[in-house]
Amino acid sequence: MSTTRPHSLTLLAVFACAPLFSGCITMKADHDALESEVMALRKKVAERDMQLEETLAKAQEQMAQVEEQLAAAEKILRSNQATIGVRVDDLEVDLGEVRGVAEDSQNEVAALAQNISESRTEVDQRLAKLETQLNAETNIPEGKSDLMRAAESALKSKDFGRARRLFRTYLSRYPADKKEAEVRFKIGQTLYSERDYRSALGEFYWLVQNAPESEVIHDAVYYSGLAFANLGQCDKSMAYFEAIVKEDSGAPDRYKKQAAKQISTLEADKGKICADRRSSEEETDPAA
Repeated sequence: MSTTRPHSLTLLAVFACAPLFSGCITMKADHDALESEVMALRKKVAERDMQLEETLAKAQEQMAQVEEQLAAAEKILRSNQATIGVRVDDLEVDLGEVRGVAEDSQNEVAALAQNISESRTEVDQRLAKLETQLNAETNIPEGKSDLMRAAESALKSKDFGRARRLFRTYLSRYPADKKEAEVRFKIGQTLYSERDYRSALGEFYWLVQNAPESEVIHDAVYYSGLAFANLGQCDKSMAYFEAIVKEDSGAPDRYKKQAAKQISTLEADKGKICADRRSSEEETDPAA
């Protein structure tokens, strides 16, 4: 990141016409939405558990009735077996039917119990995932230095979403802070790293418009060139790179060398990178 204080960049007027992209994350709204989703899911789980328990209770009650019928049939069978041959045969048939019903009921109860277990596991996993996400949203350090360290750590570990939330929280808590320009550039970096080039350009453009004397202005200008190139808008990309290579730009040599290489690459491009240079025939021809 550049530490050289830039001279007044008269060429920044080139960017006055660049599109402004704005992005805003309302942390409280995200937190409330996640919390509502968790509560709704918990309520649904409780309702479903109650329904399943009622169904299981009914099945067990039916099974108990079948067991009573089975016991009664066996008692009748034992008391009449010695004297009533035909009736014994009939009772044995009835007893077999009752046993079949009992086995069916047992199978249904077993299937229902398995269904309850699987459903509960699935719901628990969903709840755990939502609660983890909710904790990530709410696990934000209170102190200024701690908040910045946490954001830097998330950025370094490439947890771009969390880094961006923490950086935006920093800006929300400490508006007009002396590190505002640096923080906004890093927010742009997270978006650029996620290939959200348009949103990244919105952050870089804010720096060009509002902090042209900041230490990160050359970083913002250079990355703006890269972002426009990735979008295939090479004319705009080259305007930013050309501002960097100017002798009086105040940009560090490393950026000047890199910008010069980018200019050479874009000048030689025949439409592979630069969508704004493709002819209408090339855009409609699948073989192009």
